[in-house]
Amino acid sequence: MKFQKPSKRVLLGSAAVLGVAALATAAIAGGNLFGKSLKEKMQAHFPNTPITSAECGGPAGLCEVVAGKNVFYTTRDGRFAIVGSVLDLDQKVDLTDQRLRQLAAVGEAENRIQGGAGAAPAAGPAAAAPSPDRAAPGPAIRVTLPKTNAIVHNPGAPLKMTVFTDMNCGFCRRLHEDLRGVTDIEITEYPIAFLGPDSHEKAKLALCATDRAAAVDAIYRGGEVRTSGDCAAAEAALQANIAFAQQNNINGTPMIIRADGMTNSGWMEKSELRAFLQASR
Repeated sequence: MKFQKPSKRVLLGSAAVLGVAALATAAIAGGNLFGKSLKEKMQAHFPNTPITSAECGGPAGLCEVVAGKNVFYTTRDGRFAIVGSVLDLDQKVDLTDQRLRQLAAVGEAENRIQGGAGAAPAAGPAAAAPSPDRAAPGPAIRVTLPKTNAIVHNPGAPLKMTVFTDMNCGFCRRLHEDLRGVTDIEITEYPIAFLGPDSHEKAKLALCATDRAAAVDAIYRGGEVRTSGDCAAAEAALQANIAFAQQNNINGTPMIIRADGMTNSGWMEKSELRAFLQASR
């Protein structure tokens, strides 16, 4: 992606190749990783992201890497990473979303056994009521970043929510889709980059866009983004967001922060999210 010319137009494609749609494919840079397991290689490439597992034999012969609440894919040698949704075109099934739901269900079960906060439950056909045994919100974070470093959706809406997102995060995409059409929540979204090889470029592109909210939608769904041309300010804003996230131990996304600073790490079903935000009043 180039940003030199004013009104640069970037098309984010959604074509499917070998059953893989909307994938950002990137070569992972060097390092002497000979002899290491795939999990060790991925951990070396992404030192700030805990790698839960790395197993081969996934769809299309890819290896599945689970990084906390996110999933991406690699070649068997760990040289190339593919970040995005894998679609079964014959069955019309989003295999990545299916896998994320499985991980969410397992995380919630473990959470209930351990009595702690875990991943959100998988979304069903009907909206579930907030779980009465859900743990209390996480530690408070006072966000001192300027709103010029963020994408602000529904400015002036009564409920307030700040969220740190990585645009290669499957649960961030689900949260974005859940909140589509919601107008009573002001969402201040700070993009950061730690998951996928192209997370940095996607976040920078969103912050450099002439219409930031539309750009986020296009990045998640595939579409055209118009930038302002000079993205130096966007790069500086992104670096500040990343530094703030590191200083406050934000190493998973989405990180949801309500008006009083209390936090929830991970996706929440919409009715539960609304209850969480209203509790700050």
